[in-house]
Amino acid sequence: MRFNFRIKKFNHTLFFMFSETQTLEGITSLQSDDKHIIMFDLENCSLNEAENTLMNVQRKYCLSDILITSDIERSFRAWCFSKVDFKIYLKILLDVDYLDWNFFYWTVSRGKATLRMSNKKNRLPQRIVSVLKSYSVPIPNSIEKVIYDTGVEKRGLCILLGEKGKIIRGNQIG
Repeated sequence: MRFNFRIKKFNHTLFFMFSETQTLEGITSLQSDDKHIIMFDLENCSLNEAENTLMNVQRKYCLSDILITSDIERSFRAWCFSKVDFKIYLKILLDVDYLDWNFFYWTVSRGKATLRMSNKKNRLPQRIVSVLKSYSVPIPNSIEKVIYDTGVEKRGLCILLGEKGKIIRGNQIG
């Protein structure tokens, strides 16, 4: 179970979370030439919806082949090895329906995207579920690997303590 706590007083907010965590391994988009390979994290869509939105950006930005992986229903990660500068990468992400906004937030915040390679707890291994053909680009020779911790649960009980001691509770995306 995940618990999110947010305490607001005047113009300040204190937020913290209590959750079971897991350590994952991923790779980042940033390459040695300061360009980015394109990675996507899509949520709450069917495979057909994921394919359609990715085909649209593939055509619009003349992107190479896109590999789509999944390990659970309605959740997809996609990989494209075309290289673009960071500003173009953000434009591409903003043109994608069903984008996981936490993925976008952390991409903007860190100046590079991180997409997991390892398996999440209680999930099957990721597998390729679709390939959107365009033109082939080789996988880069060197890719930055990262290890990071994340909550096992994405959703949980959210407890908001507001002005004048008002308590609001409810399930919200954390």
